[in-house]
Amino acid sequence: MKTESSAQTKISARETALKALYKIEQEESFAEDTVEKLAGENRLSPPDRRLVAELVLGTTKMRKRIDFEIGFLLDQRIERLTPWIRNILRMGIYQFEFTDRIPEYAAVNEAVNLARKYGHGGVARLVNAVLRNYQRKKKEIRFPEDETDYLATFYSIPEWLIEKWLAIFDMENVVRLCHYFNQKPAVGVRINTLKSDAAEIEGYCKEREITIRKGIYAGDFYYLQSAVELEKVELIEQGKVYLQDEASLLSVGLLYPKAGETVLDLCAAPGGKSTYLAQKMENHGKIIAVDKSVAKIAMMKKNCQRLGVSMVETVLGDATDFKAEKVDKVLVDAPCSGTGVLHRNADARWRKNPQDLKRLPELQLKILENAISLVRQGGVIVYSTCSIMPEENQEVVERILSKHRELELEDAGKVLCSAVVTKEGYLRTLPFLHNIDGAFGARLVKK
Repeated sequence: MKTESSAQTKISARETALKALYKIEQEESFAEDTVEKLAGENRLSPPDRRLVAELVLGTTKMRKRIDFEIGFLLDQRIERLTPWIRNILRMGIYQFEFTDRIPEYAAVNEAVNLARKYGHGGVARLVNAVLRNYQRKKKEIRFPEDETDYLATFYSIPEWLIEKWLAIFDMENVVRLCHYFNQKPAVGVRINTLKSDAAEIEGYCKEREITIRKGIYAGDFYYLQSAVELEKVELIEQGKVYLQDEASLLSVGLLYPKAGETVLDLCAAPGGKSTYLAQKMENHGKIIAVDKSVAKIAMMKKNCQRLGVSMVETVLGDATDFKAEKVDKVLVDAPCSGTGVLHRNADARWRKNPQDLKRLPELQLKILENAISLVRQGGVIVYSTCSIMPEENQEVVERILSKHRELELEDAGKVLCSAVVTKEGYLRTLPFLHNIDGAFGARLVKK
């Protein structure tokens, strides 16, 4: 006999996705957190969790384009629909256009059933009509002719970002940038050489038929190319690998830490760079990892324990005014707009605004000023971001150098592969050029 809970499970995946989309729109909840929370509350199976994540994160990313397409098919403004019906339509169009494993008839049937539950018979008929219309008329949809408008709508990215990128890069590279940020993020792992090595990781993956490929610019790094359930990859829980993106490793390489040194990581959470510093230093020396969040400090401690890192001292503090004895090297992985990793957070593009590029550089400069006071003479500061915006990168470095004559920009090519170094000596990766996330770094020596 079917229980009430088993009957509920049959529709829980798409209904959970709908509830998540509603919360994201109406309560401004973060997409990834909302998916995790609702999937856990509804006790979804791993396949259902993946379906919910795909529907919610994909629909959230492509919302601008989907809304434009729905507007083409509707006789009324989409804003006049209830949030429930609006998001049912969005989810339906997303399944039609961006997935190939969900049959269209199933997407329509589920959408109509949800419309009846969260609306009434009339709106259920409207949902059915719009989705059927889309199947018939999708080739007739015409996107805006204006260059900026077209890119913003077709790739579902805020217009102000498109305008910024067109002012920095040529049209072809902006298109490639948009395409990159709408792809699913690559899953990468850094080998924790304190516990394992390449031979063990390669052997593990070969035995389980997991296809991997080596990183492009960072050693001890692999991309997982097979679709795997990460919770079943024991290497992660054992601390033999750490989930991380390749671009984020380069700032540690730029700092070039050595065993026995004292290193300060001023913006350390969740600890990926701190533990990589420890790995590079062979777990010998001292790393002071600072963050102002109690929860993130706890997360860092847990990561250090799992990875077998014993040299990290976690400290609750603010990067702008933290005080300590002078250290050999400082890593300032500064808070930034995250415009180099927009694909990694589904709603990140909608949470940013032009004012961020005025507000954040002031914070970045304040943290850098503090870092200068904390590094010894002859010591090194690495300033890094996951932004591709000059306002947060070169311009911040130029401002700090003009004020502090005791600082000198050292050519990143001395410690990094020349392919990721600009002619000015900065570390810079661009998705359309390097096929990894966007990142920036400057190596500053205190003379």
